[in-house]
Amino acid sequence: MDESPILILLAGGKSTRMGSPKGLLNFHGTLWILEQISRFKHVKNPKVYIGLGYDNERYFEAILWFTEALDDFYDYDGVEVKVVLNKYPKLGSFSTLQAVLDKVDINTAVLIQPIDVPLADEQNLAIIINENNNIVIPNCDSKNGHPVKLKPEFWNTLLSIDRSSKEARLDLQIKSTKLSTEKKSNKSKINSTISKK
Repeated sequence: MDESPILILLAGGKSTRMGSPKGLLNFHGTLWILEQISRFKHVKNPKVYIGLGYDNERYFEAILWFTEALDDFYDYDGVEVKVVLNKYPKLGSFSTLQAVLDKVDINTAVLIQPIDVPLADEQNLAIIINENNNIVIPNCDSKNGHPVKLKPEFWNTLLSIDRSSKEARLDLQIKSTKLSTEKKSNKSKINSTISKK
């Protein structure tokens, strides 16, 4: 693959149980969201879009350059980063995903990653990136994982879904694609070597 997919970090949730946005938790002396960004720097031309919603002001207070990244890409640790605000966080993570996808080049593949899930290691990430199906879902011990890779042929269809609809969920859209096509090559699960800890 000549061009790596962009990474979308979904960080727009409420984090009521944590008491703090998950991306702002301390991870070995750095903020978790910055750690996630740095883990993506080994791919070719790394770009990360961050979808914020609830508590976005806390992110802007903690990471001053996020304000600059609203208007244009900001280089952080060799990774081009863009921040996107979801105006409808009450509608859930799918609305944050739609807000970000609306800013992405329509011909670019994407990797979808919730902020509270550690990004796959370099080896497994390369396997996911190099898989050529419209939908790629990593799998470990028969459980689906992240990041989920979506080619533009699939994710462009997500933009037309009413964000307040019961169908406004990525898992439902992936399932409906599986049911509506006879092609096995449209979707793949990658067995991951990541072990449970």
